[in-house]
Amino acid sequence: MRIALVSMCAALLAGGAPAATPAAGKLPVSSVGAATMAPMMDAWMQALAQQHAAPVRGPRWQHVDDAAAIGALMFERADLAPMTRAPLAIELAPYAHQFHGDMMKSPVLARVALRNGQPVFLAFNKRPDTPVPPAVDGFVRFALSPAGQALAAGQPGIAPLPAGEADAELAKLAGYRAALDPKLPVYRAGTVVHGELRSVGSDGMKSLMDGWLRSFRTLQPGVRPGDRWEHLGTLNGFHALMADETDIAPMGRELWPDEAAAFATLRDGRVPLEIRVARGGFNTQQRTTAQAVFVNAANPIQQLTLPQLAAIFGKSPTITRWGQLGLTGEWADKPITLDVPPRVAPNAMSMQMMALNGGPWAESVHEASVADTAKAIAADTGAVGYGGFEDGGPGLRAVPLARDAASPAVAGTPESAATGRYPLTRYMYIRLDRRPGQPVPPVVREFLRYVLSRQGQEPIPYSGYYPLSAQEVAAELAKLDGVAAE
Repeated sequence: MRIALVSMCAALLAGGAPAATPAAGKLPVSSVGAATMAPMMDAWMQALAQQHAAPVRGPRWQHVDDAAAIGALMFERADLAPMTRAPLAIELAPYAHQFHGDMMKSPVLARVALRNGQPVFLAFNKRPDTPVPPAVDGFVRFALSPAGQALAAGQPGIAPLPAGEADAELAKLAGYRAALDPKLPVYRAGTVVHGELRSVGSDGMKSLMDGWLRSFRTLQPGVRPGDRWEHLGTLNGFHALMADETDIAPMGRELWPDEAAAFATLRDGRVPLEIRVARGGFNTQQRTTAQAVFVNAANPIQQLTLPQLAAIFGKSPTITRWGQLGLTGEWADKPITLDVPPRVAPNAMSMQMMALNGGPWAESVHEASVADTAKAIAADTGAVGYGGFEDGGPGLRAVPLARDAASPAVAGTPESAATGRYPLTRYMYIRLDRRPGQPVPPVVREFLRYVLSRQGQEPIPYSGYYPLSAQEVAAELAKLDGVAAE
């Protein structure tokens, strides 16, 4: 069975139907999967073709067998995979390896009909708490609509879902959709470039980097991946940059002070050129995520400012009792207890840079695992700590934050993180070593121009991260012009 699966997937992915040309304003959706669902998929697509702005048939519309579905999704050669059964363990085993470091470990399965009394599915890729691309969303919603279910019922051996069950499947599409700034520049290949591009870095950015390169090469076909195109971790990227083994280093976090110092030692005092390419996410399971400040759920504090956080958590803290933050009554003299997750973790280092301006922590902090830190705050009414929003739980409350005393306090939400209004949001970066007196190499410059374009920012909302604003993009594009100081 394993040989059959591999052979079928390889044959399918090596081939492929000629690309369809979508109608103006319509988005293509590709589908690879079960042959027995082909008539139903065709019926849904034909019906959608009559609707304005509905998805249209994409470059791959191949329904040969269930065994082809997961490979097509895993290598992102299909948007949808119709299946008459749930994926096998042998099919899903490599999925987590393919998306190592990503938030996606298996495809989502939406039941769309019954065949011989058993559910049949549309499988698709989706990161937790993110939307799916509009074409996938539109197709699945139609399949689960009354009109789509009526078409399913007209197929031999197929029955619609029982009443009310479609709503449960529609809920699987839910996710915050970050807005794309309409002022983002459109990439046009004004300068044709040729050559290799090496990239080593963040495993959490692997899917984005692979997708960006595929799309970029449709506009710049003379560019190809270099002898190193590997995304196993942010630290890998930094050391590859130090060793001249990469042209660019995708990194899912800030450059730490010790790293900047080490780079400067090897590079005559200079630091890497740093390009922000996306904003970090919200509640993204220990990836590049916005940071929350947690207090005990019984604590009445309504807001905190970043300078107050520095005075609470920093070395020789000047704020040590809750009354100094305006609380009265029994809270006035209550000591502030500091509970923090491991300070060597990337999220903790980011917090140190954002809240403490890189300064040292107070000696009174109690350091424990993420889980034990949450338990400690839940058990102590005077405690305060931090972590990703996903680290919260019963007995904890995330406090709204303000940049300073003159700024409004903002609660952490997907919307406030996506727009950058929440103060403790983060960025994703691509770093490179720009030589003194030299411009950014043409291939690297054009690739980064693409990443910072409307086309490059469009896939980011589906990655678990958020796109940049046009203002942020303009600031990063300006870094690509000119030459480094001698």
